[in-house]
Amino acid sequence: MATRITTSRRADGITLLKISCPERRNILDEASYAQLIDALAAAEADDAVKVLIITGSENCFTAGNDLANYKALAEATEVSAITFLRRLHAFPKPVIAAAEGLALGLGTSILMHCDFAYAGNSTSFYLPFVNFALTPLGATTQMLPKLAGNKAASEMLMLGTSFSAARACELGLLTDTTPDGMALEQALTCATRLIAKPFEALLATKALLREGDAEAIGRAFDREEQQLLERCRSAEAQGAIDAFFAR
Repeated sequence: MATRITTSRRADGITLLKISCPERRNILDEASYAQLIDALAAAEADDAVKVLIITGSENCFTAGNDLANYKALAEATEVSAITFLRRLHAFPKPVIAAAEGLALGLGTSILMHCDFAYAGNSTSFYLPFVNFALTPLGATTQMLPKLAGNKAASEMLMLGTSFSAARACELGLLTDTTPDGMALEQALTCATRLIAKPFEALLATKALLREGDAEAIGRAFDREEQQLLERCRSAEAQGAIDAFFAR
């Protein structure tokens, strides 16, 4: 089953971007990233779009990058997942994430590039790159320590263990938690409050919030892309991914 990226634009200026392939936990591949990038470009260009919400299916936000993609990156010169996250970080309008069930790898990294993020209480978060002999992507090594602190970032990225929605909220990855199944409703409530604000002032405020870290985050994107491509070419990573598929 292919992952579908659907866009629903409401009359009030809220656009919903949905990742959908529950049979495969909404994993993302090259085609998905192309659709996501196109959807961001269309939403940015459309003056009627005021706020963007990114969500998944009812029981899963996204299990992140398809491991088969990492195999293919051994021959690549750039990473589509990182290109998508660069575009998401640079998106000038407010972005809200609504997560349920599971946010794995890139699924957790996405949250750091959204202005607001809500998750159901039972949602699990996981940054297991090191378990596959890979390194993080999407400026995670720059943004996560700033949000959560160096020790917590080391625990999440070097041990690769899962953590709860409550922990994610405590560490600053989430705006708030919600009862299970209510994350999207909370995101819509937030979006409704945002579109009631003076729009140009809202855009200027977001730009100011992002400006101070822009150079450091840009460099982190570049460093992580180079390192990840090197890791994908390594026998260690190729062997770890092969072992996963063999299981």
